[in-house]
Amino acid sequence: MSFDFSSSINRKGSASLKWQRYEQQDVIPMWVADMDLASPPAVQQVLAAAANRGIFGYGEVPETLVQAFVDWCQSEYDWPVESDWLVWIPGVVPGFNLAVEALLEVDEGLLVQSPVYPPIRVLGKVRQRPTVDVPVSETDLSGWLQPETGALVLCHPQNPTGKVYQRAELEQLAELAEKEDLLVISDEIWADLILQPGLRHLPFAAVSEAAARRSITLMAPSKTFNIAGLSCAVAVIPDATLRNHFRLAMRGLMPDMNYLGVLAAQAAWQQGRPWLKELKAHLNANLDLLERWLQDFPQIGYVRPQATFVAWLNVSALKLPNPLQAFLDGGVALSPGEAFGDADYLRLNFGCPAAQLEQSLERMAVVIQANT
Repeated sequence: MSFDFSSSINRKGSASLKWQRYEQQDVIPMWVADMDLASPPAVQQVLAAAANRGIFGYGEVPETLVQAFVDWCQSEYDWPVESDWLVWIPGVVPGFNLAVEALLEVDEGLLVQSPVYPPIRVLGKVRQRPTVDVPVSETDLSGWLQPETGALVLCHPQNPTGKVYQRAELEQLAELAEKEDLLVISDEIWADLILQPGLRHLPFAAVSEAAARRSITLMAPSKTFNIAGLSCAVAVIPDATLRNHFRLAMRGLMPDMNYLGVLAAQAAWQQGRPWLKELKAHLNANLDLLERWLQDFPQIGYVRPQATFVAWLNVSALKLPNPLQAFLDGGVALSPGEAFGDADYLRLNFGCPAAQLEQSLERMAVVIQANT
């Protein structure tokens, strides 16, 4: 089966966060991490059928969705998840915010590894918790812990670098967490978008029973199947005490599950594998295109991401006083590295048709060449 990853879809006027910001400008938005690619046909079909019914009442998580996720974890990660471990939530971001409030003492702080997804980077500030910010390249975190550190917040695979944590690294983190009695909050939303051949996602909680007991794993089909706007995610919490505290804290704060999100997630996990396989081939081809372009601009630092559909570009050597603004003026919107914790970088979303990526790179080349 062949899926269409080349058609350009007009998202202007569609209440899209990504496109609405620059709707009145000649700007290609290559910033926020959703894809300019149609979701799997199975997802489109189930949503069309729901729309045709014409009723959008309260949703409830059916056993078929639970089983679809459990089956996915087993087949994709070799991770035997029990259905009663699951707590369904509207998104990963509210999940890790709630975890901090529900599972840590009021005086306990966080350890995060930067650069990292902005909502994780500001999590301590938002939740008013002391935070230790450790470079993601640091392999030994023990020397960074403070007496008040109560949790490690992990982004795995890592956004924005695309790093995939290997078993030895996860085991080292698990040993540290056990020794120091740390909760591990693991954002694993990119788990299904590992692009490097031979790599497979290993959930932190799958490393050992001890790791599982002190972890909350946050997952969602949103990045993988391009359904972020449908608000469906899941917290995997093997420990009953942690899970009960988390559920209790949800009351009155977390909305009911999005009816359409439930349908889309189930269709994606049950029928989306062939589409996902071709998507990853398309994303790797886009990375090849990006790397051919980068050969003309060796002053841009770059390491091919092992996962995700975002590239982390070191633009500090470019002769641009403000690279983000310069590229925006040239018609390409990128994500500022400063928001992730490193102002030397910009993040580029390559989850799009090849022609859109090529047009964006052409515009960026004009900006660079005009300033050399």
